[in-house]
Amino acid sequence: MSEPPIRIGVVGLGLIAQGVHLPNLETLRDQFTVTHVCDASRERAVSVADRLPGAVRASARFDDVMADPAVDAVLILTPGSHGNIVLAALAQGKDVFVEKPLAYSRAEISELQRAQEASGRVVQVGTMKAHDPLVPVAREALTRIGQLRVVRLTVIHPNDECQFEHLQLLDAPEPDPAVVAEAQAYSQKRAEEAMGQGSAGPQSLYTDVLLGSVIHEAALLRALGLGLPQRTDFASVDPPLSTSPASEPPRLLAVGELPSGAQLQLSWTWAPDFPEYVEEVMVIGSAGRMRLTMPGPYLAAHRSSLTVESMVDGQRTITTTQPSHSTAFVAELRAFAHSVRNGGPNLCTIEGAGEDLAFLQQVARAAADQAGLRVGGEAGLDTDS
Repeated sequence: MSEPPIRIGVVGLGLIAQGVHLPNLETLRDQFTVTHVCDASRERAVSVADRLPGAVRASARFDDVMADPAVDAVLILTPGSHGNIVLAALAQGKDVFVEKPLAYSRAEISELQRAQEASGRVVQVGTMKAHDPLVPVAREALTRIGQLRVVRLTVIHPNDECQFEHLQLLDAPEPDPAVVAEAQAYSQKRAEEAMGQGSAGPQSLYTDVLLGSVIHEAALLRALGLGLPQRTDFASVDPPLSTSPASEPPRLLAVGELPSGAQLQLSWTWAPDFPEYVEEVMVIGSAGRMRLTMPGPYLAAHRSSLTVESMVDGQRTITTTQPSHSTAFVAELRAFAHSVRNGGPNLCTIEGAGEDLAFLQQVARAAADQAGLRVGGEAGLDTDS
């Protein structure tokens, strides 16, 4: 006899909820059923609830979701740092799926690790690229291209509107100002814990670019078995960082050394007016090359692609692999259900998120050093101190 669906509470009903997770939860109706939705705009929460099957509660405060006995697990899809919401969920015995970034500070990560261990519940972070079906294929391919020399990560990022103009999103009229203020205050406190006070330029780079986008590349490096740099040798931001936030995201170039000894070259470029998201991992080995191209996040028809160039029986061989039509977003929800029900493996843990934060704080610190700025907080300390 099949198990009943996991009863889900959804906190945050913006782009990622409406454009990705709610449609995927509907696809996975045998595993999930939504019983409670929450948004700072209660009007939007009611509108979303009315569109869902069954009797779905709507509220404006996440505490109401956590206290609901008709909720087994929560999807946390709000912007900013999520530590306080995850802690509230664990305190009420809920399993948690939480969008990136899990947290802004390493101190926050430590709090979450202690709470998760005490609760025994699942906490899975939504760095979905680790669940892309080509990641295991790429890991195997890395063993066939010799000693790794260079890992080149390239991201070209358009504005969000270019990427989701095909979606019909519900607006958020009259969000509760107290709910919004509380969320912003919490995230600001944790950002200052990570980066110190009085460093608005580096802090904006850290929260908006590194945690908003580059965190996916960090998680992908770990998923591919490449690990993260133990040090960041160089980071340059153009236009240069200043004490004030930039008017738009900058261009970023960072260089570090991976555990294998290969050099990491990270390039992140803001290109707002051309609606094409580009994300590529190029690995250059002594005996071949591998290129993994990742899909844009909001186009369900887009898929990853893997090209491997290697020597087979003395012949230069090129192979290209593309996956089936199931996306990484669907795969990560299936994995979450498997972890909750059966104790299945969790690829995106709190511990992994902490490793990502340590690396990205290194990058932020190196970029600030390059601009002659000092940062405080955790990023101002040696990562192994």
